[in-house]
Amino acid sequence: MIIKLKQTVQYLVLGILFMFSVSDLYGQQEPQYSQFMYNKLPINAGYTGSREVLSLRALYRNQWSGITGAPQTATFSIHSPLKKEASALGFYMINDRLGVTNQTYFDASYAYRVPLGKGVKLSIGLNAGLLWFKSNLMNLKIDQQQDQVFQQNVNKVVPDIGAGLYIYHKNAYFGFSVPNFIKGDLQDADVIKKFKNDNSGSFLSAHRTAHFVTMAGGVIPAGKVLFIRPQIMYRYIASAEQKIAHTLDMNLSLLIYNRVNIGASYRTSFHNKSTGLLNGDSFDALIEVWPTKQLLIGFAYDYTLTKLGDYSHGSYDIILGYDFSFEKKRIITPRYF
Repeated sequence: MIIKLKQTVQYLVLGILFMFSVSDLYGQQEPQYSQFMYNKLPINAGYTGSREVLSLRALYRNQWSGITGAPQTATFSIHSPLKKEASALGFYMINDRLGVTNQTYFDASYAYRVPLGKGVKLSIGLNAGLLWFKSNLMNLKIDQQQDQVFQQNVNKVVPDIGAGLYIYHKNAYFGFSVPNFIKGDLQDADVIKKFKNDNSGSFLSAHRTAHFVTMAGGVIPAGKVLFIRPQIMYRYIASAEQKIAHTLDMNLSLLIYNRVNIGASYRTSFHNKSTGLLNGDSFDALIEVWPTKQLLIGFAYDYTLTKLGDYSHGSYDIILGYDFSFEKKRIITPRYF
């Protein structure tokens, strides 16, 4: 029974890898994580400098823990306003692994912030950099040894360009972004050419496609030391072929004494042509603590609601953050977002 279960899991992961690496499906390529509200820079370039001090974030996500080859994501970001406070600069790096596929993003970001009055700012941001895409296809064990797709590894560097708008106040925010506009093939050009010239079979290729992201959140006082914080993030994958083109994260948390945040999220997805929500993807539990006003430590656990839950131990995020304060620019307390 154990051997059969392991074989089932291996076939499952191989199927995921196949769809992600070499199929003509437009799978979700941008990494996802449950603590998006504390790691917004890789999602929205407009977030650059919005904490008004030099801010660092590092996050690690292990998705579908217990399944060999399942996604693992690590991100690091740093951003700060410049001397002329209307401008801000940032940088982020993302490493996303899925089986034999490894994607690494290196992006710089710039934002121009415009005061809208009463503590509200509009930030317009741009991000630009490179995506280093590697897929060691020759390491896979396959049934058809002559399949040309798996006869060589893929190693490509492609541009990564995106933009975002971020409107924020100390008690609320709204953002809209496209982390990457660039479309194109990630498969090797010679392999693509061979398939196009082969009339006996179908053409398989991995493509990049744009992801549109909308997020919003707010703070509702519930007493002197309690604050309710609802937040959402919606993603749309710009591909008519994509079967699951929409995802929605809904989060509700309770902040206590501005030191401890306890929350829960629900993630679901639905189809372009669907009129209702499909089965949920996960139910998430989150906790964040601030040992000091500058240091953030957070953990999130996702309970998988799909059939993958039968083979995995769920998913989890770990995040560390630090905001530097200076004599002329101290951290405003509280910093909810």
